[in-house]
Amino acid sequence: MKLCAFAWMIAIAACGGSAPDVRYPARDLGCAVKKFPGESTLPVDELGTVSVDCSAGGMSCERQLLDAVCRRGGDVAWGVADNVLTSAHPVAHAAHTKRATQGPRERGCGVQVFNEAAPAHIENIGPVTALCAQDDSKDQCLRELQDQACLVGGDVIWQVDGPTPEGNKQRMHGRAAHAK
Repeated sequence: MKLCAFAWMIAIAACGGSAPDVRYPARDLGCAVKKFPGESTLPVDELGTVSVDCSAGGMSCERQLLDAVCRRGGDVAWGVADNVLTSAHPVAHAAHTKRATQGPRERGCGVQVFNEAAPAHIENIGPVTALCAQDDSKDQCLRELQDQACLVGGDVIWQVDGPTPEGNKQRMHGRAAHAK
């Protein structure tokens, strides 16, 4: 029985290659994506290929493909010229520009907080959320939000919202970034 469980865990781990890179969380649909007809001219981290079966009406087929890149956590789509112009099943390589961050940082690291707009010279990492106890102060919840930014390599949080009650907890949102 233990051998079967072990084999099942190995099979699950082997299949994880198609999962998005944890450094690059899924981005909102309609996110900005740099397109390259051939290979990317920017240094990127590869996130794999994406393809879509385009649906009629609504968004263009190209936008549907770029949204697939956003869902993968990418901000670069390269190889888009390899598709036939009338293709209903386009394929592209999803990637994310290489980060200036040095990877995850320890909880308690220094993080600048901006309630509204971020300063001009930052590299966005993505959304972060803190789930706090109902009796935690706003400052305690903000520190947890800062810790979440640290864990994804951020040293800036902007567009901070909350905390707002959620069941018997409270939630605070923000966008993590790295100062350039």
